Amino acid sequence: MRSGSAKWSSTISEVGGVRKVGIFGGTFDPIHQGHLVIAEQVADTLGLGIVIFVPGGVPPHKPPTSVKASAEDRFSMVEVAVADNERFCVDRVEIDAGRPMYSVETVPLVKERYEGDEWYFITGADEVSNLLSWKEPDSLLAQAAMVAATRPGYDISNLDHLAEALENYEKIVPVECTRVDVSATRIRRMLAEGKSVRHLVPDGVFEIIHDRGLYGADEAREDRRSEKRLSGSTEA
Repeated sequence: MRSGSAKWSSTISEVGGVRKVGIFGGTFDPIHQGHLVIAEQVADTLGLGIVIFVPGGVPPHKPPTSVKASAEDRFSMVEVAVADNERFCVDRVEIDAGRPMYSVETVPLVKERYEGDEWYFITGADEVSNLLSWKEPDSLLAQAAMVAATRPGYDISNLDHLAEALENYEKIVPVECTRVDVSATRIRRMLAEGKSVRHLVPDGVFEIIHDRGLYGADEAREDRRSEKRLSGSTEA
């Protein structure tokens, strides 16, 4: 599996002699099909040769208790999710740091590890609309263009307020992606309720969740089975 700090220059396609690389950060708690659809469609639209997934170790913008799976479990899930796609890989830079890292810190470290001419930081349009709350957003945009992944029908004017505040506003690139009605929050809730999330996450991720008992999956499912057995015996 492709992970770590190796330079994957051989997998980076050159379009007109320009090597384009995407960085996709997030907690990935867990990674799901929506993340993969965004990465694939952004790569196709912009001609990216590689997309580097960077799971957050200690996210600076969330309380520690809001992240439910360990950093290693989340890394394992991302690793298995991207294993079959030659354009995808995963990097441990934030996990190995062992401290909260901001995107403006992460991007230059990733750029040191991989070869590329044009860099794109991939995130959702809703997150981009809150860019002024990020640490040093103009510095981040100076290091990499920011892809605002939008859903069909998204009102791009939601980003207009950034124009006057950011010197590098022109480096925000909206890319429309297919809407996939799934979120990590919903997946965790379904698992806690004993419901199946098969096909909402890649097969390998589904197996890790159940093999390791993440998000209370097996415990909740067993509770549901017990309730059904008790209900059946009561009716009898």
